[in-house]
Amino acid sequence: MPKKILQITHKPAYPAIDGGCLEMAKMSQFYQNHSEYELSVFTISTEKHPFSQPEFTAANLLPEQVTHVQATTQPTAIGGLKSILNQNSYNLSRFCTHEIRNELKALLRSQQFDLIQFESIFSAQLWQEVTQHSTAKLILNAPNIEFQLWEQYAHQAKWPKKQLFAYLAKKLKQEEIAIWGEMDGIFSITPKVSQTIAKYVRTPIALVPFFVQLNKYIPTPNENKTLSFFHIGAMDWKPNLEGVSWFINTVWKQLKYDTPFHLAGKGMSSSIFSSPLVKEHGFVEDSHKFMNAHDVMIVPLLSGSGMRIKIIEAMALGKCIISTSIGAEGIEFEPNHHLIITNTKEEFTAALKELQAHPERAALIGSNARQLVQDKYSDEQLNQQILPFIDSLLTLE
Repeated sequence: MPKKILQITHKPAYPAIDGGCLEMAKMSQFYQNHSEYELSVFTISTEKHPFSQPEFTAANLLPEQVTHVQATTQPTAIGGLKSILNQNSYNLSRFCTHEIRNELKALLRSQQFDLIQFESIFSAQLWQEVTQHSTAKLILNAPNIEFQLWEQYAHQAKWPKKQLFAYLAKKLKQEEIAIWGEMDGIFSITPKVSQTIAKYVRTPIALVPFFVQLNKYIPTPNENKTLSFFHIGAMDWKPNLEGVSWFINTVWKQLKYDTPFHLAGKGMSSSIFSSPLVKEHGFVEDSHKFMNAHDVMIVPLLSGSGMRIKIIEAMALGKCIISTSIGAEGIEFEPNHHLIITNTKEEFTAALKELQAHPERAALIGSNARQLVQDKYSDEQLNQQILPFIDSLLTLE
């Protein structure tokens, strides 16, 4: 009999329009590709990420395998005040409504599962509802450390946001650590995430970086006469908007190249930069086609936690990457061989000028990057990381 798996996600994995969705879809595909598992999905549909059954069907998940519940997760002043009065994390409570809990209870009463995997702490906060109605083993897939991200926001903000963000970070930290301690196992996307979790709890941890099916990432030559620089990422995620804004205003506009900087991603319904030096593509249906049309990916993150999945995807397509150290966190690479690390205005400027003068270097680094993905981040490595860990948890008494 196949082991029954329930994957609980705080937003639909499909369509896989951002790094978070891609990470969840990676795990869905893993369970679907192994006959010893039978996958069901419980997902929360939000304003930013509405549910679409045709997208799940296209990913070979039939309606009977998927349960979804609509939730309003937009922050509000009243919601924040209630959260403060109840002394819980407002970041999390928005994803834990009565409707969500009731739908989950109904599912758990109707079916028995061997293992329940939470995608991020936003869904893992539902562990109490799960344990009341199921004896399944619990796994958290941890793509980052959420409280550290809010600590960074607090450090960078000015009053009164500084005090508010510090409070949110403190409450989030308390609840995040408590959630880690309730899990039977944790998948961690980077060594840094693993080390942070291990400081607070003794829950078994398996390092499972983002992996790609390399045969789905086909580099195609473009006809650019000069190097084309680009960024792709959700611009409704604060670290992306912050980093890209800094790069464009501090670095790119000073260089005044004849070719524009190409910017794509969801959350760009209206023009952000209004500059002839920046071409804003908005959300692109085919991210591979967009990346293949350009040469060098810029990842100017100034804050964040976890692994940048779009970097792995771009490397799989043979793209040269220029990234900050934060942006490249969790990736095993050799600097200036697999990608270029820059952290200041001067370093970014020098790297851009160097590649413009020697475009063949961008092609070489891109080729090395694809080889790195094949060696360390292809789906062939996934079985070696996940299967033994799951088996060990399922045999625990």
